[in-house]
Amino acid sequence: MFIRPKKPTPLAHVRYSMEDLGYKIDSADGRVRSIATNETFDYDAIGNKKQAHDMYQKLAVAASRAMLDYLADELQMEAIAVPSSNEPHCHVYATHQALHKEKLVVIVVGNGNLAGIWGWNVLVKQGANEGTAIQYIKDCQAQGAGVLVLNPNMNIVAPDGVAETYNSFIGPSTPIRGSETAEEHVGYIWSQLLRDAPVKSIAFITYNTAGIAIVDVLKYDYRRFVEKTACVAFIDSTHTLYELGEGALAWLKRGAQQWETTADADAMDVSTDRVGCSAVLVENTTEFREMTPALCKDSVVEYVLAYLDRGPIPNAAEFGPGWMAADSLPSDKSDEKSDNLTEPDNIEVIQTTQQVQDDGYIGWE
Repeated sequence: MFIRPKKPTPLAHVRYSMEDLGYKIDSADGRVRSIATNETFDYDAIGNKKQAHDMYQKLAVAASRAMLDYLADELQMEAIAVPSSNEPHCHVYATHQALHKEKLVVIVVGNGNLAGIWGWNVLVKQGANEGTAIQYIKDCQAQGAGVLVLNPNMNIVAPDGVAETYNSFIGPSTPIRGSETAEEHVGYIWSQLLRDAPVKSIAFITYNTAGIAIVDVLKYDYRRFVEKTACVAFIDSTHTLYELGEGALAWLKRGAQQWETTADADAMDVSTDRVGCSAVLVENTTEFREMTPALCKDSVVEYVLAYLDRGPIPNAAEFGPGWMAADSLPSDKSDEKSDNLTEPDNIEVIQTTQQVQDDGYIGWE
């Protein structure tokens, strides 16, 4: 059974650094360690349960912000202000000349987390190598691809001008234009940065709820999306096929794949009816479901790089429409099963013994 993290308790107006809390992120192994003792963070070692929970919550926020600094300082990624530095904004992070390379990997995390962080619980307890997309970034960059890391959950700005998530801040705030929700953030980046960039081949790596936003772009800007996009790698995606037209359904079969968590290596049945593409089972026997992106990293990167080399599917815009209007949907969908969906011929199981949702941005025009 997976232990699902509770949302961090919002802390009003107080931002702690790792140093303020007496911790650091070890540059050698990415683990959160005590500055005084060099021991890794141990929730159970703190005798008082309330104090332990309070420290855990504070470390979650501080470590997440520290990783944004890591992207900029250590990986030398450019922090691009969205929508601009002249108004309330957040940042997305791009490797050098990423938007001018032929091949680009776009990484989008799930609900609540900051840019590039799969799960703050894994970051605090297991470290940056498992809890963040750092290894994805390094591997893709090493193969010559540019990398852009989106920041879909920083939707508001505090009175002092600092971007925040709804989970981490209580008090008066200003919405960030174009990033009021995670789905709008992804749509804004697509329409303002990606759609007309000179990049010829784009691959998306999306985790959990981020898949919803990408499918919204596929649905509402179908032609331009498929002309630019080589593939989508979904990891535990929660997207559905509702209102997708024939074109979008056909494209998902050819240009997307789902990596799906299982705690049972013998579980071979994966339904593709919900996600519309082939599925790869990822055995995760840890206590954290959010470990799955780390466990399937090599498989995902291999898939993405291969599809980037292949490029966008030729003539995919002719598959049909991306969006099926609501008034065109069947009146009774209880027994509906799309003819466009087929079970994959082979389902791969990645094994490991390691322990350790408003429709999207509509402003396409």
